[in-house]
Amino acid sequence: MGRARNIAENLEYHLVDSTAMLAESTPVFSAFEVGIAGMSNEVSINSRICVVGLTYLGMGWTYGKGRDIWRRAFNITHESREEIQNLHDAAYAVVCSLLVSFPIYWLAGETSFKKIAVGTLCSAAFGMVNGGPIGQAIDGFRDLTGLRENRRKCYPEILRRQSRKLKRVIAIGGIAASLSLTSLIYKISSGDNSHYMGNNRTEELAHRLTNR
Repeated sequence: MGRARNIAENLEYHLVDSTAMLAESTPVFSAFEVGIAGMSNEVSINSRICVVGLTYLGMGWTYGKGRDIWRRAFNITHESREEIQNLHDAAYAVVCSLLVSFPIYWLAGETSFKKIAVGTLCSAAFGMVNGGPIGQAIDGFRDLTGLRENRRKCYPEILRRQSRKLKRVIAIGGIAASLSLTSLIYKISSGDNSHYMGNNRTEELAHRLTNR
């Protein structure tokens, strides 16, 4: 019975941690893939799908469990200074980004080594910046779903005081907001590409007319 309970608890942490990571990181990485790394919407979407699949297949559990082990190894708790917690989350995120980004972009169909390298380095850079927020998202979702109380000072007291039912509604709202923002990013990128192609065609037509 104790083993079954342990398995069920680990599964809960896996689903919650994975969802928290994806809700926080998907819009951010979608934006830098199409806006900075120069990837197409198709490749970026494929990479996000790969990430979702890998995350729910175990990468999310590995990240969350690894983060807990990392924090224990450095004696980091919810009572530690926020700057220290964010620093360790950033360092941990950089290490993980360097390990998984290259194969993810390759599996997503990107064939340009340069773009994969840029994407990997950008992932590491964003991991440095975004590691803290991802850690906060994990701790926040654990609290919102009733897994573990979030005692961090950065966590809004108004959320801490809400009922369990309302906390779950807030968590669902956060997921919906993440999906909406990601969709908006791809729509903007698609619009920019169409505008760019339209400008190229206009310039080409003007060039032909002037050379007649």
